[in-house]
Amino acid sequence: MSTVQMILYVNRMVFNSFQGLSFVRPPVLFSVDTNMKKRLTIFFGLFLFTLALGCGKNCSVTGKVTFSDGTPLDRGTVLFENDSMAARGTIKKDGTFTMISGDNKGVPKGTYKVSIGRLTEPTITTTPSPDGKGPSKVTITANTSPIDTKYSSSAKSGLTCEVKGRTKYDITVEPPQ
Repeated sequence: MSTVQMILYVNRMVFNSFQGLSFVRPPVLFSVDTNMKKRLTIFFGLFLFTLALGCGKNCSVTGKVTFSDGTPLDRGTVLFENDSMAARGTIKKDGTFTMISGDNKGVPKGTYKVSIGRLTEPTITTTPSPDGKGPSKVTITANTSPIDTKYSSSAKSGLTCEVKGRTKYDITVEPPQ
């Protein structure tokens, strides 16, 4: 007899020996009727849904900074501030930003005052000396920001963002007055 045949024979013997026996059902600790099953299913479904919507410690905040004509602000920084913390987002060439709080992506829930910093690079021009022998003349010209200066201060910008969960916060800015 092969090993497989032996296992099948033993299984058949064990099964046949239990055929005439009746088993005692263990006592029921609690009973769940169909209405209770429905309620539990709904409760756990809502619980899992709530977990999926929540953002835990930090919530994702993204957005876009544009002028009123739709042109994106091509660089700069968005700053969120409240009494307990600050977060920042770097504006990319297409005007989009993602907020970061410390080393973590996202922002804790709360209401924030918003400011926008626009980095401007100076223009440097070099003019050779008229006789070609002396030192060149270097001129450095500060460029003005393409956005109104009110946006550089969260107290003056008038911008606020309330973060309750995953948030999309688009900002429209005005040119200097």
